[in-house]
Amino acid sequence: MVGAARVLDTGALLNLPPNRLSGGLVANSQREEIARVDKDRALLIEGLRLHWRNPSAEALQRAKEAAQASGDISGLSSVDLDVLAIAIEHRAIVVSDDHRIQNVAGLHGVGWHPVLNEGIKEHWEWVLECKGCKKLHAPPENVSRFRRTYGTCDDCGSKLKLKRGGS
Repeated sequence: MVGAARVLDTGALLNLPPNRLSGGLVANSQREEIARVDKDRALLIEGLRLHWRNPSAEALQRAKEAAQASGDISGLSSVDLDVLAIAIEHRAIVVSDDHRIQNVAGLHGVGWHPVLNEGIKEHWEWVLECKGCKKLHAPPENVSRFRRTYGTCDDCGSKLKLKRGGS
């Protein structure tokens, strides 16, 4: 990781020692998320030498397309997509324990490094499967505020569930 630009996700900002955060790229959208989780840590982070960014519209679109292609989009927040977009835009490594961020990053050619955990061992894509007839459907296209709500099967009307597909 020496010399490479690093995009720090919220988990990294909350868990890494302050000296390991300095110089990292972060999304402006993370400020509110951090303040909501840990106000003291938010104050500490504001005093560090971080590079706050908004992703470009093009990079954000690329991040969304990558997350849609892998089927991870429904498990990622708008802040997660901002983090991925900044990594894409700056050709940086994402520092995150979020398996969905790691998966999308890896499938899109973006390097990643875990915060506290080992990280994922393999990359995969997700599909929607009908609980009734078992028909496979394309993964969700949008970020869902109500995770695990994927609609119903056009063929039999049963609920759809997210399932690991091929890699």
